[in-house]
Amino acid sequence: MNAYILSIIFAAVVLLIAAVISNAIKFEGGANPKDPGKRKMWFWIFAILNPVLFFVTAAFVMAPSSKKEAELWSDALPFATIVGFVAFIILGFVLSKIFKNGKLGNWF
Repeated sequence: MNAYILSIIFAAVVLLIAAVISNAIKFEGGANPKDPGKRKMWFWIFAILNPVLFFVTAAFVMAPSSKKEAELWSDALPFATIVGFVAFIILGFVLSKIFKNGKLGNWF
């Protein structure tokens, strides 16, 4: 598989985990609830973890064994990591606008 496709799939899985955690945080009542801040914090924590975890996993676990393929893989890996990060942010923004009245609407 292509490094770019794997990066986008990895970003979607991490985004799913962030959505599950955001939905697990309960609504707080009162004049100054802290739950929107917690959801936003977890989204941005996963936004930072996504490229780091993908790069480490792809560099050490998914790297091809042949020298030529490994060289091509290592050339594409930084760009694929950036593509995955951008995909995470864009997908998160789209989800927060789709579910703007729900728990995911607090991400942005």
